Amino acid sequence: MLKNEQAPPASIQELKFKIAKRQITFPTTLERLARQMIERPEIVAFESAAAVARHFKVSQTTVHRLAHQMGFRTFRDFRAMIRENLRLVSSKID
Repeated sequence: MLKNEQAPPASIQELKFKIAKRQITFPTTLERLARQMIERPEIVAFESAAAVARHFKVSQTTVHRLAHQMGFRTFRDFRAMIRENLRLVSSKID
């Protein structure tokens, strides 16, 4: 849960920072899923919540719960942040 109901992270780096600083805390299952999603952002960026759930072997509800726990209103909002970060990273490579 976000302490003090802060805005959701604007980047993957900010998400990692907030997790490391314990500004976002998770129950065990959600923490495992968060780590997996951070390691494989391309899966989150280009798949539906149902496909992400199947890939990581959790329920679709768990995927939505994680997005909410990170401060996003919806999984779609979380996915948009991931997509934007991947776009920025790829534009720096070009």
